[in-house]
Amino acid sequence: MRPLYASAAQLNGGNAGLWYDKFCDTWHEGWKLSSSSGGKAPKLSWIETVANGGTVGQPALLSESAGRLHQLTHARRGTCALFTTESRFVTGLGRSHPVENGFAWHPTLGVPFLPGTSIKGLVRSWVEHNAEPRSDAGDLDRLLGTASAPRSAGHVVFLDAVPITPVRLEADVMTPHHAGWTPDDPPGDWREPKPVPFLAVAPQTALLFSILPRAIEPQALERVFHWLCDALCHAGAGAKTAVGYGRFVHDEPRTRTWSDALAKARAAQAAAARRAVLKGTSEGKWLGQLEGKPERDVLDLVRIHLEKHRIEDPAERRGLARAVATTPYLALWRRGETQDKQNIKNSASNLKARARLVDAALAEADPEPGRT
Repeated sequence: MRPLYASAAQLNGGNAGLWYDKFCDTWHEGWKLSSSSGGKAPKLSWIETVANGGTVGQPALLSESAGRLHQLTHARRGTCALFTTESRFVTGLGRSHPVENGFAWHPTLGVPFLPGTSIKGLVRSWVEHNAEPRSDAGDLDRLLGTASAPRSAGHVVFLDAVPITPVRLEADVMTPHHAGWTPDDPPGDWREPKPVPFLAVAPQTALLFSILPRAIEPQALERVFHWLCDALCHAGAGAKTAVGYGRFVHDEPRTRTWSDALAKARAAQAAAARRAVLKGTSEGKWLGQLEGKPERDVLDLVRIHLEKHRIEDPAERRGLARAVATTPYLALWRRGETQDKQNIKNSASNLKARARLVDAALAEADPEPGRT
């Protein structure tokens, strides 16, 4: 029931997890599966308040959360990757709920997620029973910890797996045929089936999985990541994996595309912040002019202002050189290479010459030591 929110007749884009867990008002005494006024069982009617063809989760919040996880993972020299569900995925089925089967909701994002502790347990179980070649028990305890020593958490940290985009949910059903039997009335195929609805995540949902190292070598972290890939692919995560639920596949192309987009966005933010700090300076002026320009145009600016019509003012030359140094091009030119091979036909020696012009401007000293 809704003692304080009687007027809240629908979710309206809020936190779906809070709605689903706290606002259930379809309870009937005894939880009989009698049809409601709409002709549906009351449990199914409530499940469909979040599984009605739409999605849950706010795009901006999910994008921000995923970006922070990505930044944290790379700052700690960890590994993160997107895994996409190949089948329906169920998380938190054993949690208590008025509709009998629970669901694991992220407390702030309001979307389904996999707790890091569950992921760690899944990986350990996979390695102990299925992984080939078998891993040494001591090595496994070192990486993943051991239950016999509660303070030994292991040297790999598993973060919660969260979606990066809004999630589509679906109503599913399990139908026990042998419920309610007694010694006098044994189970059998002649008994009346009892449909039990539950909530599931639709296939083709991408979740971000992240692992962080704690004082281990990169090869060991890579090995744990391979264990994670195998466990998600072959064993599955969440509930009902024995009947095919929760199978994931490592989506490498999407991971690369998504990571590159995040890197570009962060670079753009950093450039904007740098321009704001350098506003009114020569470097700030040139940063504004270089923004969004292709590599060919940046080469032309170097040729015109540092070679053909050399800027007279040393501060102005340094400003241009520093702006060029913030781009990814200068490091390539120093090696005689270019990012845009299709449109730039300069020879390797020519590119190196342009790089030397920029480096010379960068090295120019101020008239007075300490001045910028």
